[in-house]
Amino acid sequence: MDGPTDQIAGAVFRALTRRGHAEVERAALDAYAAVDEAEATDRERLSRTVFAELLTALDRHLDSDEQVDVLTAAVEDLVEQFSTVIDAAPVAICAVDGAGRIQLWNPAAERTFGLERSAALGQSFGVTWADDTDTADFDTFLDRLDDGERIVGEDARHRRPDGSLVDTRVWAAPLHDGDPGAAFVVLDVTARRGRQQRLAVLNRVLRHNVRNDVNVVRGHVDRLADHVSDDDEARRSLRVARRRLDAIVDLSDTARRIERVADADRAETVRMDLPEVVADRVDRLRRAHPACVVRTSLPDGAAVRAHELLPQALDNVLENAVEHADSATPRVTVDLSTGGGDRVTLRVADDGPGLPPVERRVLETGVETQLTHSTGLGLWLTNWIVRVSSGRIDVETGDEGTTVVLELPAA
Repeated sequence: MDGPTDQIAGAVFRALTRRGHAEVERAALDAYAAVDEAEATDRERLSRTVFAELLTALDRHLDSDEQVDVLTAAVEDLVEQFSTVIDAAPVAICAVDGAGRIQLWNPAAERTFGLERSAALGQSFGVTWADDTDTADFDTFLDRLDDGERIVGEDARHRRPDGSLVDTRVWAAPLHDGDPGAAFVVLDVTARRGRQQRLAVLNRVLRHNVRNDVNVVRGHVDRLADHVSDDDEARRSLRVARRRLDAIVDLSDTARRIERVADADRAETVRMDLPEVVADRVDRLRRAHPACVVRTSLPDGAAVRAHELLPQALDNVLENAVEHADSATPRVTVDLSTGGGDRVTLRVADDGPGLPPVERRVLETGVETQLTHSTGLGLWLTNWIVRVSSGRIDVETGDEGTTVVLELPAA
């Protein structure tokens, strides 16, 4: 059954149970059991049929006063449920009439807009909207809602009575087709947006300065290396310094990728053929590590929806399998399976000594403590990319090596 009809029917059934009208319940359930298979597969049609049978059973077995009593109790039950949900919701919820005047204002709206319910009711919701050329104003939203459009997660800015500004994300929909009015759900993202802006600026400044400074130092290291012999101890030290500088550049590149997945609310997934992507990343691994032995088992096709940076996450898992190996010829097995469900599973197994517990926690949960820290950003990036892709990661470690399991939603 569809959502609203389900809720109404459920409330009626609860009212019948509390009042001991078992014969009405049995009649409605018998009618539900008699629905033919074709009708049962059509949810909307099934909802209408079952609800109609429920009302018929009420009319057949109860007198008018009893029917009114049951339906009134059902409505009161629904109103109490919805009122409790609205009051407990952590986001601002309000409803306006056709002229934009506030008719409903929950406690979270009081906190978000700095306006008590008694002062808000009857006022235009537009008084909370700030004059801001970067975001849509209330009248624009109201016009779109009057045309039957829904607002889905759009940016807005509001001004509290004390003059402070609030950055928000807005969802809204008309209350009823052809009936004036609309409901709004408003999420306060002021703190989150400010934090993201500070991190973005810090990230760009550090990345730019680090890359410039590293390039200067690398140039001097290379010039020094030209003036010492190959067997000189100084040349070996310069090689170590060069590798460390390259690692810093890699770290800067990883930070740039992290910035692209930092705002999960705005992350968009794309369709990609996972076997093709895996095969490409395995080829890259073989070129970078010629000594490693990689065996793959890939189906002909397995499309997934994932963040566009998923290939970088796969690189991190594959590189980790090779770099932590304790043999001259690391062995890695890559297995991709669909299982015929709505998830695609990728298993990357190695024969190394096993992933340290702190690294496993980063991959699986994205958690570390003050006393245990991951050694790099690569595993963090992998965790975030997979999570933004609505996927999950498991790590299995034993005496025979480590297996990292990635599950992603099938397209």
